[in-house]
Order: sequence, then structure tokens, then C-alpha cells
Amino acid sequence: MHYIQAMKSYLSQLNEATVSTGLSLLYFFKDAGVPTSTYYRALSGKDLRYSTAIKVEHAILSHALSTTQSQHE
Repeated sequence: MHYIQAMKSYLSQLNEATVSTGLSLLYFFKDAGVPTSTYYRALSGKDLRYSTAIKVEHAILSHALSTTQSQHE
């Protein structure tokens, strides 16, 4: 049998990254300064630019880092 593995979209990767935060992906789009229209376009099937995905990823990572730091203080 042959299995075809598809690459995950930026949107699905970002969604997975938000699971442990308990916050919505929309929250991180807003936090990153990315227009909400970009979020809704991505939901409707348009792919994100790499640079946009990186901005949102940085917002997610910054939140995770600040949460971890506050838990250890």
C-alpha cells in the first residue's frame, strides 16, 4: 500500500500550537497585529504567507514563554 502524506498547512500548524494555551488562534492573530480578515481568509481556504505565519507563531511562543516565566516566579 502507498500512503500519501500531505504537508500540514500553516493554519493547521498554528492551530496545533495554540491547543496548550487555551486561547483561540484568532486571539494570537490579533496579538501579532495581523488583520482579522487574514484569519478569516485562511479559514476559508486561502493559505497564509510564511511571514504572516511566523508573526502569529511568535505571538504564540511569547505567550507560552511569559506564562511559563510567571508560573516559576
